[in-house]
Amino acid sequence: MSLAIAGVRKFRTRSATIVSLIIAVILVGLLLVLEGVGYRNVSADRSVDTSSIVWILSFPGAFDGVLEFTYLFLGIIGLIYVATAAGSEWSWGTLKVAVARGQSRWKYTVATFASLAIILLIGMLITFGAGLIAVVIGAAIAGLPLGNPFDPAVLARILLELARCWIALTGLTSLGYAVAMVAKSQMAGIGTVIGFFIVSIIGPSLLPDFVREIFKYMPFNISGDAIGIQGPPGSGATNAVDPTLALVIIVAWLVGCLAVASISVQRTEITG
Repeated sequence: MSLAIAGVRKFRTRSATIVSLIIAVILVGLLLVLEGVGYRNVSADRSVDTSSIVWILSFPGAFDGVLEFTYLFLGIIGLIYVATAAGSEWSWGTLKVAVARGQSRWKYTVATFASLAIILLIGMLITFGAGLIAVVIGAAIAGLPLGNPFDPAVLARILLELARCWIALTGLTSLGYAVAMVAKSQMAGIGTVIGFFIVSIIGPSLLPDFVREIFKYMPFNISGDAIGIQGPPGSGATNAVDPTLALVIIVAWLVGCLAVASISVQRTEITG
């Protein structure tokens, strides 16, 4: 645990951490404010369906909307950030120094990811909070009532979804961590993750049905299902995989990726 706390202290002051968080906050906040602007511009047009905007700018639906945007942006930004941080362990020589001081390789590998997971948790909570503030601003611009954000039953559900979102983010970003640790390169981790992301989106539409079933369980797809976000009423949107099963699978991805990273570091000759 002390290694993980030390890692948090190490990563929290890096410019990449601060810049990544600022980008996530700005993107989520700006998108929600623009929802309010968009509603104000089209509300007079009866031919335009504004129900999804009303849902996202009024509580309790706003909680799910903000959480969905938080996951989407932090998922992409977090993958790049974690892969960059993992690669820096090799390029900056911090892993070599830790091993030279007698630290267990696999413990250091797992503890480093644990510290990044804590950074992700803090970033998720800050981004989510900023998104809620943006909802208030967006609703004011749109002239919509905020609704009731203090319903105990809704708050309990959102706290559970926040916990599931954190697990989903850590499971998703563990892929970038493992690739960067195995390749000992920031760019390899980022490039592989982006390539895998593109294939996960485009692949299902180009491949046979039995292959599409496999893609449902890839980290980019299964992590979103694991949160169990409730969409707008009447939208017909459903999860491809049951949220509970998806949560179990993303945890399995997390454990597998950490195992691969730990074994790779354990067996790699550290020189230079």
